[in-house]
Amino acid sequence: MSYFTLFILCSITFKERIVLAQQVISVEYKEIYAQPQYISNGTPIFKLIMYPNYSVYFKSDFIKNNLPFFSENEPDENFKKANDYLFKFFKEQKILSLSNKIGNKYFIVSDSIPMVKWKILKSKPIRYLGLDCYQARGHFRGRHYTAYFAPKIRKPDGPFKLCGLPGLIIKIASDDHFKIFQAIKINYHEKEIISVPEKFKEKPISFQNYASLQKMEDKKFIQEDKARYHLKPGETREVYFEYLEKTIELE
Repeated sequence: MSYFTLFILCSITFKERIVLAQQVISVEYKEIYAQPQYISNGTPIFKLIMYPNYSVYFKSDFIKNNLPFFSENEPDENFKKANDYLFKFFKEQKILSLSNKIGNKYFIVSDSIPMVKWKILKSKPIRYLGLDCYQARGHFRGRHYTAYFAPKIRKPDGPFKLCGLPGLIIKIASDDHFKIFQAIKINYHEKEIISVPEKFKEKPISFQNYASLQKMEDKKFIQEDKARYHLKPGETREVYFEYLEKTIELE
């Protein structure tokens, strides 16, 4: 083999490594509410796209239930409204997302990449979507989670704000089954490009400030809800505010 041929082969190998390093992978997750008394009108499908410098998570579809109770409810465009993006910037250890509507205004909310204290369990891997997935346990904002991650995909990412394992999170569920995220499809050659919108370049508010504003809005909602349903003394009602990752009980 000549020096020139060897140089070409080495160049090709180097280029292939660059392509692999820049590879864009996407994952589709179905988000399941598994509360025993929770009635869902369908299953939202979220998409996580992992670029070299950031990732973006957003609702990409909604699979409606075929139950007659929901057949004439909200139109499809409400289920497929675009697109409450959630951006993770791992180098800056920062998350940017669009808030829920508070009053008549939306906010860009800045949060830190959660430092979940994961404990990787010594158990045999399970096979899922052609990947060996290992079990881990962690705690995030009031809930304990069991996650399955795939070390073969060396991305410390996952659905929503959940991340930080030495491999992509394929499935994760809270112990109370309030939230379950499960990957249903992986694309190793994603072509869709989602850049950070101009809206996200506005000055953000911190997650703590946003949570305070939202809790004030929740109190207002609770009072209106009490007035509307005339709760009896001692009667309680549960309402789920997923943006705060909490369950708030009406008293």
